[in-house]
Amino acid sequence: MFLTVVPAHFGGPGLVQGSDVSGVVVKIGEGVTRARPARVSRLFANRLQFKPGDRVAGTFRSGAFAEYASYPELSTFHIPGTLTFEEACTIPLGLTTAAMGIYRRLGYSLDTPISEPKSIVVWGASGSVGQYAVQLAKLVGLRVIGVAGAGAPVAKISGCDVVVDYRQGQTLAQIKQVLGDEQLQHGFDAVSENHTTSQLASLISPSTKDAKVVMVLHPHEPLPTHIQYPQTSVFSIYGEEVRHGPNVVPAMPEDTEFAKRFFPALEGWLREGGKIIPNKITIVEGGLEGVPEGFRRMREKEVSGEKLVFRIAETPGVEAH
Repeated sequence: MFLTVVPAHFGGPGLVQGSDVSGVVVKIGEGVTRARPARVSRLFANRLQFKPGDRVAGTFRSGAFAEYASYPELSTFHIPGTLTFEEACTIPLGLTTAAMGIYRRLGYSLDTPISEPKSIVVWGASGSVGQYAVQLAKLVGLRVIGVAGAGAPVAKISGCDVVVDYRQGQTLAQIKQVLGDEQLQHGFDAVSENHTTSQLASLISPSTKDAKVVMVLHPHEPLPTHIQYPQTSVFSIYGEEVRHGPNVVPAMPEDTEFAKRFFPALEGWLREGGKIIPNKITIVEGGLEGVPEGFRRMREKEVSGEKLVFRIAETPGVEAH
């Protein structure tokens, strides 16, 4: 998969589907001006600039299911040699969705961990976004109580301090036992359907100030009004409103400014190693012709604790470059 890095824009007619990519930069578009963050030393400055031949990964609204993709510099980042392209392409969308929730919607600092003990409950801790929410919460300094099913071992590997397996029943009682006397303020619902949000909300007392449960989807059920339910989305960073049927993700300039800081920070974490663990990968054979099979597995709920990856070069009829 080869990547052309260009300034952010949205597609129109003939839109190519797919969000996450990894590959090699072959061309730099006009207007790419990634600035050097003030806190980045000169030692790393050149690594933060894009040039042909760079190994990169990125996410965007569309464009991944093709041999060549034009992706915005804002949400494209360098990957170290220690990561395979297959591992790297599991990171962009899931991690950024988690980051917008942890840092922007819940308000934790990208630079400074918390100083007092505090817990967060991550529902769906073994899914792609959930795994990354766990990892970022740990970087912030939170104690993470994860809720998962068959993927409970994956949630533990991702860094959960405690994993509650909902298949055992009494999920809320188990979480309350772990919390003890602590008053829960924040939750992260990486599922956001089948009443997971209302269950999370039931753990938060009406007397808790600034209570929030981050959601990855719009609410589908009545929810307690003493809690805020911000939605996390990557698409708020691009400076344009995005519509999903009747629902709207507004453009948020503050999210754009955060993204300008987050992706260089991510590059640093990946260089250091150990701070961000990619999702487990499963290669689907056939390149792009395997995409329908991937959707089938998702519909049949055959995917758990893993990310399906398609190698574009394995698509029948695609010439090797």
